Amino acid sequence: MTSSEVGRMEAAFADTTDIRVWDLPVRAMHWLLAIGIGVCWWTGINNELEYHLWSGYAILWIVLMRLYWGLVGSSTARFVNFVRGPKAILDYVGTLHRRDTPHSHGHNALGAISIIVMLGLVLAVIILGLFAVDVDGLYSGPLSSYVTFKQGRHLAHLHYHWFNVLLWVIALHLAAVFFYFIYKRQNLVGPMISGKRRGDTGDAEMKIAPLWRFAIGAVIDTAIVWAVSISFYF
Repeated sequence: MTSSEVGRMEAAFADTTDIRVWDLPVRAMHWLLAIGIGVCWWTGINNELEYHLWSGYAILWIVLMRLYWGLVGSSTARFVNFVRGPKAILDYVGTLHRRDTPHSHGHNALGAISIIVMLGLVLAVIILGLFAVDVDGLYSGPLSSYVTFKQGRHLAHLHYHWFNVLLWVIALHLAAVFFYFIYKRQNLVGPMISGKRRGDTGDAEMKIAPLWRFAIGAVIDTAIVWAVSISFYF
């Protein structure tokens, strides 16, 4: 390696720094949601319906909290900062074959679709489960009293069907993560753990929302999930 090449490498390294990309609430909700879905899957296939119900409440809390944080949270968490229109999405798709594209600060235009679809699917599956009726009626959803037995059984089948669709979407999401890591040489997992990634010194910094804002949302979210768990019978 020549001295000029070494100099260019040193200059490039000097122009990079650790940039904050994800705040603690986003990272915590991301991994807790992954764990919760795994628990729901395991308890469902093993007929552990009591734990399946409780894990469903946990996921409902996480999804509602993520939607709330997408409105008032840190800059990279807000939907308004990463949800894009069709043109921006198509323009980004046109760059997927290139390996030299820079990191997106937060979710890219295509990844935003994945986030919205997954949150929507998870919420839909949970809502269907809340109204679902078990075969023997022992572990039916807390809102099953608002529907007939026949309707509840139909919603239970839909709950199962759309959960399988969700698993395929998750598999596609994981495939995209591997694609970025192997082909585009971009590590998407590391920043979701540490909250930081290497980037140019001129890149925008994340604007962090105060934790008291998260705490207020958590209290409201907890009240909503509690009300659902008791079937709104106060």
